[in-house]
Amino acid sequence: MNLQEPIKETKAPPEQVLDAAAACFMEKGYGGASLDDVARHMGATKGRIYHYFSSKSDLMHAVRKRAMELNFAVIRPGFDSDLPPVEKFRAMAHAHALHMMERQDYQTALFDSLHLHMTRGTSTGQDALVDDFITDRRAFEDMFREVLLAGQASGEFAFGTLSYALHTILATLNSTLYWYSPRNGDTPEIRQQIADEQVAMALRALGAMDPMTKDKT
Repeated sequence: MNLQEPIKETKAPPEQVLDAAAACFMEKGYGGASLDDVARHMGATKGRIYHYFSSKSDLMHAVRKRAMELNFAVIRPGFDSDLPPVEKFRAMAHAHALHMMERQDYQTALFDSLHLHMTRGTSTGQDALVDDFITDRRAFEDMFREVLLAGQASGEFAFGTLSYALHTILATLNSTLYWYSPRNGDTPEIRQQIADEQVAMALRALGAMDPMTKDKT
């Protein structure tokens, strides 16, 4: 997977630093990317990074926080709507599925960070940062939990164990990180179609009707 185009000077740091870091972490992984790589991607010196972050781990945590902020932002309109549970779920799920393709840089860095946490544990001095990440992740999942429970109570959803259903659905929506790679000729309509099909699969798993088609999915 290729790096994104070099960051333009229209963004004020540290967002520019975060964008460059996310692109480098996506390309090389957290272990393989260096602060020199991030600086080169920005066309700047490493001193510009150190002006905001004291280490690569601090920069990674900031990228992780930004990724979660973006995740919350895309599902919030659906969650805050007055739609019935199944329509609210569809709005949230579609926005999330589309976002996973459109911001693969941040999402790959986020999942790489989660993988490191699960396989290596925490390091000295990083426990609080990891706890912060887990808290954000739980809050994000709780928004979907609330909608799934409301849909189950209204009879719109039919599933057994909430935790199993939730994580199966999120795994489906997140799956493009592992198989989707933008190609020349890809259009927003193609990504929309992929997101539509992912949401349709999620709705089938929940025993729900697709509110966009009014047909049993």
